Amino acid sequence: MSRRRLAALLVLLAGCRAQHDEAVNPVTTAAGNVGAVDVAKINAQFRHVASVDDWVAKFENNQREIAAQRLLIASACGLAPGMRIADVGAGTGLFEPIFSTLVGPAGRVFALDISPEFVEHLERRALLEGLANVDVAKCPDDATGLRPASVDVVFVCDVYHHFEHPEKNLASIRATLRPGGRLVVVDFDRVEGKSSDFVLHHVRAGAAQFTKEITAAGFVLERGENAEEAAKLVDSWLAVFRKPAGR
Repeated sequence: MSRRRLAALLVLLAGCRAQHDEAVNPVTTAAGNVGAVDVAKINAQFRHVASVDDWVAKFENNQREIAAQRLLIASACGLAPGMRIADVGAGTGLFEPIFSTLVGPAGRVFALDISPEFVEHLERRALLEGLANVDVAKCPDDATGLRPASVDVVFVCDVYHHFEHPEKNLASIRATLRPGGRLVVVDFDRVEGKSSDFVLHHVRAGAAQFTKEITAAGFVLERGENAEEAAKLVDSWLAVFRKPAGR
């Protein structure tokens, strides 16, 4: 092969690789779907949180559906004593006391977040509230940071739409789960003509697209709209996925 033809081939391959990276990047695909939602920018506010108290007031206010329905949502995880759950994007720790109680002293709760201020707050909360079975850690943007096959459930609540590279996040979540483990996802229900302007300009896609991405990553949809918990949510959707046994 001549040098000219080889150089042309390398340019073509580089172009194909760039197109593939662009296609899986939600920051790019969002431009066509939701009017240029930039996932990197909506994550920027969590790189350094000026006031954790302000976020506690926002996240844990019962006027927020997720806070008001936290017991219902937690029940979808199917937790039992001795189980291990990873809360990816735990934020201020809304679900940690519930999860801690459900898995009991023999179980484990891993509260993970990308924000150092949230991590510090989670550690303090676990100490003050006596949540001895809660482990707190700062996780990478695109991974759980946990050992392979180390948890029974991964919980992603109001966080999936923040994933900048969902393929990487899902691959890490799948690796972290034990065979047969569950992935529980709760997020805003983005529906054109129904959702608020905030949701339409904050969330890059709806339940159908997110479900497609998750099943493409090797998960099996176990319960979606037919789930009892999902039927009682108005502003959010909830789905339970399973990592196939033996994989």
